[in-house]
Amino acid sequence: MNNESKSYAFNKFILGVTILVFLLLIISFAFREIYSPDIGFHLKAGEWIINNLRVPSQDVFTYTASSHDYLDMHWLYQVIIATINKASGEFGLVTFNAFLIIITFSILFIRISKKMDIMNSSNWIVLFFLAITSASVLFEIRPHIISWLIFSLLLFLLEEYERGNVKYLFIIPLLMLLWTNTHTLFVLGWIIIGAYLIGIVFRDKKIPMPFTIYALSGIAVSIINPYFIRGITLPFVQFQLLQPHNVFKNTIAELTSPISLESYFFNGHFILFQPLMWFHLFLFLSIASLIKRLKVIQLHELIIFGLLLYLAVSSVRNIGFFVLSVTPATIGGFQTKLGDTFNNSNDNKKFLSRLITFINGKLGQMWLNIFIMLLSIILIAAIITDAYYINYRSNDRFGYKFNEHVLPVRAAKFLNEHHLEGKLLNHFNYGGYLSYALPQKVFIDGRTEVIGEELFYKYSILWNQIDKSQILQEYNPDIIIFPHQNDFLWIHYLKKDYLWRLVYADDISLIYLKNGYADTIPTFNTADLLSEFEKIEDEKINQILKSPYPTTSLFSFKKKYFPLKELGLSTFFYYNDQFDEAIQVGLNGCMRSTVSCPELYYNLGHFYFEKRDFERSEFCYDRFLETNDDELARSRLKMIRSGKIQIWQDK
Repeated sequence: MNNESKSYAFNKFILGVTILVFLLLIISFAFREIYSPDIGFHLKAGEWIINNLRVPSQDVFTYTASSHDYLDMHWLYQVIIATINKASGEFGLVTFNAFLIIITFSILFIRISKKMDIMNSSNWIVLFFLAITSASVLFEIRPHIISWLIFSLLLFLLEEYERGNVKYLFIIPLLMLLWTNTHTLFVLGWIIIGAYLIGIVFRDKKIPMPFTIYALSGIAVSIINPYFIRGITLPFVQFQLLQPHNVFKNTIAELTSPISLESYFFNGHFILFQPLMWFHLFLFLSIASLIKRLKVIQLHELIIFGLLLYLAVSSVRNIGFFVLSVTPATIGGFQTKLGDTFNNSNDNKKFLSRLITFINGKLGQMWLNIFIMLLSIILIAAIITDAYYINYRSNDRFGYKFNEHVLPVRAAKFLNEHHLEGKLLNHFNYGGYLSYALPQKVFIDGRTEVIGEELFYKYSILWNQIDKSQILQEYNPDIIIFPHQNDFLWIHYLKKDYLWRLVYADDISLIYLKNGYADTIPTFNTADLLSEFEKIEDEKINQILKSPYPTTSLFSFKKKYFPLKELGLSTFFYYNDQFDEAIQVGLNGCMRSTVSCPELYYNLGHFYFEKRDFERSEFCYDRFLETNDDELARSRLKMIRSGKIQIWQDK
């Protein structure tokens, strides 16, 4: 075998290993516990459609919006996942979602390989890696995943047409018909088709046939949906969610802009490895590639890049569409040896020239590809052990079950086991899951187009008031359920209101029942929450507090434990004025955690402050502030060290 044959065989081997590693990376990202509350109302809607053999026209899941129109343009997706859920449960849902993502990125790989010779192309592995990691934050079970797949297929068909292949054009209307009835972002198909049509007409100075016929048919076929004209206008209503004045814009995380440095900081602590870092790198490289290609870029490419860039920087949830659309062209822009630009420049630029030339050469590309593969393997291990998610304090976890750290899974089970089907007052974030898990209608859920700005604004005002009497009198619920970590005002209010009793508590959720409703269910004894924790004697406390943090690293192959449960339960006890119990749970969290958790020390600082144990409070605040920052912690530490607070205590 000659050197050329050996080199080809080696490159082919590297390609095979790369594809396998990327496949495992996608699967690792996709197999995360189900955390989106929206999956609940999608499953419920799918079940309702199957049982009633029709789509809803008005809301059937909440009692507050029952008169509101419900234009369910996700109906086909919902029927599919409801069927899968009935057949194979949570594992089937996550597997199906992972399959859709794999197919989507497989199409992206095919589009790249159609554009260039993969075996002899530079930098594609780096950019494909960044494409996966940039979009990974959105690998959740929701309709946008099937949108990604259809979007990718549409781009493939249009790119094939550009290469002179017209035999697949008839598929365009079929894809648009499917897209229209699975996700409201089918209008992106209109944009892509329209951009290609405008670009071709501009370039060729004539209207292309039969492309124009299939293109217009692809747009017109969207009228075939259960709601006809009203259905195709819905995406333009939802577009208002991206506007700065919209009440949902700064409330729902996926609607916020990814162009922010906030994601790099948590409690004043800098975090580099988090999802938006990958997107920011990809965005920089895609813009650099665009600038490099400006002289040769075609009009339709420029239109698509500009519109999808706007959508991506406006809202996190649109990142995937931008990444999938521009990756092949971005890779194409990095195929030439950029080092030639600097051959006659100063020494610094000559060094940069040589570096870029080396990176784009065979040896440089080999080492770069090996680095990306090793990084991918490390990332896979970090995802499976949860170290990746814990690093940026996400509640995501590797697996396939409903995520009990985010969704009220156990609380819903309690309500079902005790046949509590009374009128419900629930938090906005709980509505989606509860509508699926419970038989009764919920108070509110996350279907923004159904709930509307007016009702959501009213909910926000009433729910967050200190005095809860207005919302309780207006809606007269039998059951109240909410996540206690962010709703301490509810705990304080209901603790003083003799009309309500606590019947259930866990590390994220509380359930209260109105007196006179299901009185056979006893008041919850909060001491029961301590049964699984070790009782820590006073003489052992300082030893625990002064123990060094566990070594935290993404480069570990051991499963990580972050004390979400202990943080949640200790916070509940604190809000419930049970400071000794809060301290006990917090100290157990310190012992159980396998990663550094300064947040526990922050909480313990508060607990000891309320107990007037200022020496331990000072120590805990000080330890937290070693790696983090918080104004309240700094002010209390200053207060303790001033000595005035001790004098006040003595008095």
